[in-house]
Amino acid sequence: MGQIPFPSAAWERVNIGFQIIDYSELFPFLTHLEVLPAWEDAARLFLDRGGTVMVLGAPDTGKSTLSRYLVYKTFAAGLPGALVDLDLGQSHLGPPATLGLGLFPPHLPGDNSLFPESLYFIGQTSPVGSILEVSVGCRVLVDQAAGQGVTRVVVNTSGLVYGPGALRLKRTQVELLHPHLVLALQRDRELEPLLQALGGDGDGGELPPGWALHRLPVSSRATRKTPEDRRRYREERFRRYFQAARRLVLPWRSLVWEGLPWGRGEPLPPGELQRCAQDLRVPVLYGEVSGGRRLLLVEEPPRESPPLPGDESLHWLTWSGMHLRLVGLLDGARRTLALGLILPATWDPEEMVFWTPLTLEAASRVRFLKVGKMRITLTGKELADV
Repeated sequence: MGQIPFPSAAWERVNIGFQIIDYSELFPFLTHLEVLPAWEDAARLFLDRGGTVMVLGAPDTGKSTLSRYLVYKTFAAGLPGALVDLDLGQSHLGPPATLGLGLFPPHLPGDNSLFPESLYFIGQTSPVGSILEVSVGCRVLVDQAAGQGVTRVVVNTSGLVYGPGALRLKRTQVELLHPHLVLALQRDRELEPLLQALGGDGDGGELPPGWALHRLPVSSRATRKTPEDRRRYREERFRRYFQAARRLVLPWRSLVWEGLPWGRGEPLPPGELQRCAQDLRVPVLYGEVSGGRRLLLVEEPPRESPPLPGDESLHWLTWSGMHLRLVGLLDGARRTLALGLILPATWDPEEMVFWTPLTLEAASRVRFLKVGKMRITLTGKELADV
C-alpha cells in the first residue's frame, strides 16, 4: 500500500497534489459501520474538548467499534490519537489477558495489532479479582500516551457493568483518569444503576466538575457473541501471538517473581526442604517462608499435610501445575516486554525455560516475572488449572 499521508485538515477526503485520497477506502472497518447521528455528535465533542474519553457498555454493544471510530475521526482531523484497550477477554490491541496501548499514527485506525506500542500484563481474561491491577494499568497506559504528546485518548473499557465489582472498577477508573467525556452505550437502560452511582443525573449531566456523560444508542449492526465465539476469539489471538515464539532460558533465581508461586518470602535452606520432604513423603523442589506461612513446590501432591505448631500454615503446589502457565516478562520499570509460557521440563533449580516471542536482545532486560492465572497450550487453547 505504501506510506499513507497523515491528513492535515478535518476532511475525510483530502487533496494531495493531483491525487484525491478517500480515507474511508483505507479503513475496512468503516464499510461495515453504521454511524448514528448521536455518535457523530459525540465525535465532534471529543475533537473539540480533547483529553480522555471513556467508552462504557455491556458486552456486545459496540464499544470497540465506537472507540475505533473516535480514533478514526481524530486521525482524519490531522490530530495524533491513542486507544487504550481494557477488554481483557476480547482485546483488539495485544493478546488476551493484557491491556493494550495503540498510537495513531504510526498505526492506522482499525489496526488490531497483537504487538501495539505497549502492553500491561494482567494474567487473566476477566477484571474480577484484578481490579487494582487493571486500574493501575489503565493509568499507566494513558500516562504513556500523554508522554508521547497525545492529547486525545480513547479508553475502551471492559463489558463488566453489573454488580459491586463493576462499580468499584469503573469508579476507580473514572477517578484515576479524570476523563473529560464518558460515553455510555446501552440498548435500553441497563447501565442506569452504574451511571447513577458514578454521578450521572441525565443525558449530558454532570459527573465530577469538568466531566460530561452522554448516553448513546447501540448500532443495529452490533451482534451478540456466544461464550463459544468468545473462546474461539481468545484462542486465535493467543495462537497468532505465540506463532513466532521461541525457547528462552532465563536464570530464574535472578528474577523477582510477582504473584504466585514465589517472591513473597525467604528461600528455605536445603536442610529444611529435606525435613519438609520427609514430613510430606514427596520430593520438595523449592520452598519459601514468610512469617508463619510456608509455600512449597513439590513434585507430586502429598497425600496429607502434617499439622504445624502454633499459627504456622503450609501451602504447596506441584511443578507440573506450573507447566504452560501464562507469565508476563517485565523490565526493571515493570513495563511488559512480552508474554511467555513456562515450558514443561525437568525441574532445574538454576534456570527455567519459556516459550515467548521476546527477542534474545530484549531478554537481557527481563527483571520481573509476573505469573498469571491461566494455562494455555502453545497453540492458544485454554487449559483447566491444576
